[in-house]
Amino acid sequence: MTFQLNKLKARWFGLASVTLLFNAAMYLILKTYWQEAYATRWSLLAGAGSAYLLWVLWQGLPDNRRLGEAGLLPGLGWGNLLTWLRGLWIAWLAGFLFLPRPEGWLGWLPGLLYLMAALADLFDGYLARRANMLTRLGERLDLLLDGLGVLLAVALIVQYGQAPGWYLLVGLARYLFLAGIWLRERLGKPVFDLPPSASRRPLAGAQMGFIAMMLMPLFTPPGTYLAATLFGLPFLTGFARDWLAVSGALRTTVRAAAGSLGEGWMSRANCFASAWLPVILRVLVVGLLIVLLARQLGEIPWLLAWSLESAGGGLALAWLYAMLMLETLAAVLLGLGAAGRVASLAVLLALGIHLQSSGLTPLVLATATGAAGLFFLGTGAFSLWTPEKVLIGERLGEV
Repeated sequence: MTFQLNKLKARWFGLASVTLLFNAAMYLILKTYWQEAYATRWSLLAGAGSAYLLWVLWQGLPDNRRLGEAGLLPGLGWGNLLTWLRGLWIAWLAGFLFLPRPEGWLGWLPGLLYLMAALADLFDGYLARRANMLTRLGERLDLLLDGLGVLLAVALIVQYGQAPGWYLLVGLARYLFLAGIWLRERLGKPVFDLPPSASRRPLAGAQMGFIAMMLMPLFTPPGTYLAATLFGLPFLTGFARDWLAVSGALRTTVRAAAGSLGEGWMSRANCFASAWLPVILRVLVVGLLIVLLARQLGEIPWLLAWSLESAGGGLALAWLYAMLMLETLAAVLLGLGAAGRVASLAVLLALGIHLQSSGLTPLVLATATGAAGLFFLGTGAFSLWTPEKVLIGERLGEV
């Protein structure tokens, strides 16, 4: 056991050395293309985050054992190495807190860092499962980085003015949830098991994707405020429901509803929400998209004339064509019930483009709300193709 632990400590020192080299290289890049004062402040925060990551990794080395086994593994495995790299990217993201938003190509850096961390979150577990290297250490790091990455990225989004202040609750939700459980345990109150949920993974995945997009210099308010509301409120509602479940309040409510309304009524309500409400939303969103497309097509003639006279007219026309194609494709897919969640995201992306040059109208608000509902609910009955169910319901590499 001591031999394996010593080998792990040697690997830890190697990772610590690589971390210092990577941080130094990033500092030199920021110093060259940004400002030295900003680069220095970035290095202090990023360095503190990196040190915390290495400390957690060091403390967890004795847990580098497969789940259900007692033997210590002498190597970290590719899954844990990718998790360490993910943690390093999150530490770099922390470095941008309390600094002005970078401009030019550096303005893409926070969003790209979070996007790479989110993709690493998808693949580190896959690598660990493929190599039969699921460990307690990896589980511990994964849980830590899940919450910390979201909190730091959400703080940056609010700092950059991309979302309202209440959106910080999205980053704090997990910590408030755990604090509530800890408090109940301290007070001697029961804590119930968290029931399975088909919406938990899509809500978390949608939030991470949205956060990455909001950190990119692509969209501005009011579109980003609308998107923060459409993505943030369902996410917070899911956490509130989970809290009611672990605290036992949901059990009491369900029993009371079943007693007064009957089990059959509740079953019919769930069936309507999962099968028929999405169909109504599909019809509504497709109809709204047709109206929106008709109005936007009327803008093409004057944009064509403007593009010949103005330097920015060509870009505006290109954005309009992109928006029209996204909306047309989304309307067809939603009408058929094919890849509906992807089509819903296409609608929201097209509306984000629309809001860069136009105000928020009731038509746009209704379309965005319906598309967000379809993303979280799915397309329901009469759907031809729903590949998202496999992506959402199964983890990569999991049988």
